[in-house]
Amino acid sequence: MRQLKLVGLLSLAWLLVLFGLSSPALAGQAEKVITIAQYADAVSLDPQHTNDNASYSIEKPMLEGLIGFNEKMEQIPQLAERWDASPDARVYTFYLRKGVKFHDGTPFNAAAVKANFDRIRNPENKLRRYTLFKIISQIDVIDEYTVRFTLAEPFGAMIATFAHPAGGINSPTAVQKYGQDYEKNPMGTGPYKFQEWVPNDHITLVKNPDYWDKNNAAQVDKIIIKPVPEDGTRIAMLQKGDAQFINAVPYSMAEVVKADRNLSLAESESIYTFWVAMNVQKKPFSDLKVRQALNYAVNKEAIIKAVLRGHGKPANSSLAPQVWGYTPVKTYPYDPAKAKALLAEAGYPNGFKTMLRGTVTTDAKEVMVAIQGQLKQVGVDVEILSLPAAALSADRFKPLAENRGEMDYAGWSPSTGDADWGIRPLLTKDNWPPTNFTIGFYTNPRLEELVKAALQTSDSAKRKAAYAEAQQIILDDCPWIFLWVNYLLGGTRANVGGISIQPDGIGFYRSVHYK
Repeated sequence: MRQLKLVGLLSLAWLLVLFGLSSPALAGQAEKVITIAQYADAVSLDPQHTNDNASYSIEKPMLEGLIGFNEKMEQIPQLAERWDASPDARVYTFYLRKGVKFHDGTPFNAAAVKANFDRIRNPENKLRRYTLFKIISQIDVIDEYTVRFTLAEPFGAMIATFAHPAGGINSPTAVQKYGQDYEKNPMGTGPYKFQEWVPNDHITLVKNPDYWDKNNAAQVDKIIIKPVPEDGTRIAMLQKGDAQFINAVPYSMAEVVKADRNLSLAESESIYTFWVAMNVQKKPFSDLKVRQALNYAVNKEAIIKAVLRGHGKPANSSLAPQVWGYTPVKTYPYDPAKAKALLAEAGYPNGFKTMLRGTVTTDAKEVMVAIQGQLKQVGVDVEILSLPAAALSADRFKPLAENRGEMDYAGWSPSTGDADWGIRPLLTKDNWPPTNFTIGFYTNPRLEELVKAALQTSDSAKRKAAYAEAQQIILDDCPWIFLWVNYLLGGTRANVGGISIQPDGIGFYRSVHYK
């Protein structure tokens, strides 16, 4: 009887296939699905209205720019085959791919490009990434597959800005159709298409069978991204096989992943630099010898080992090695005796009292406590002020006269991958709070000249030379206690490849595949 029932079930399955039907169980066996447990849900799926890495991680398999980044954050052609820039860095011309269509069937062409950048540079649209592209003063459609951008002023970092994920090109038809709801209904040109978004539960992307780049087509049928903020839950999902990739693995759990033969740790050197900004407009930090002393007083290697579990390296520049324009300068080795001598020379033989601000996250607290203990060894008494992100930002962005900042623990990722965005927002006078993130109120006339000079040309050699000198000045002036460059950790099942976390912290999901 059991045999007859089994034959009957098999016959039913065959008839379903024969008549073009299939049971969910049988269909699911053939479908290649990747589930990703990500630390947060998307906020928006419109690249022009996105300012968080969780959202960009989900957008990038669907939306492409004129230029993009590969998994190592190297610039690559995407919807533009090639481009050129005028010597004065004011005019940029792109030559577009032919035969590309958006997911809704709308043709990709120069008119679509113009519509996208007209949209983002219009302040009335109030898009979050307006500031990146507001410098564009004119866009000309030269022909169906050639578009020219003219800037209001020279800006040598513009190619890197176009490569930023905010430069993702949306279907103008879909933007018009959905209006403000477009951020929940994205239409791009990428290897995966949007299927659904159930907030706080999952976002589903499906294979685009008509993707223009057959050499880099989607290798799985479906990607499901689940928001899982709790670290331990993500690890458990990976161990059980409920997720094939997790973004991210906390440093404290890296060894758990490495010890499991069914799992693999995906480690990427980041473009983040971490540092303690000192308010150079206030005593005692206005004294160079004090700033040098504090650099010698902090044992970076010890904190990397204890807090980052070894997943980092001491900074030898204000920029991380993966950033375009990086030049290694020097590190400040741990030398408490030298620190004490410099403090004595500066008139602080018994040290001084100060305050160190930072976030309330566990890692930040651990770092600040470690720095507090090390500075205590050279006579500097540090009070730690841990604040929630919103309160900390409000405190930091007060102007100099109202700002109570003395020392600030922070990190920065130049999301364009270019030296400009790793120096200008952090270390120039025009970017003092409340304008931007020069939270130590540092300025140096020569550095200001170099930053401006690097933006006046599209010549990469001239730009690199200017940034090399700039980095030397920054390390010599010590406006920061230079700490480290960290590594970003993702976790994969051993049978999965082609997926990682980019150096800027954005998940690289588009090439995921089963081995």
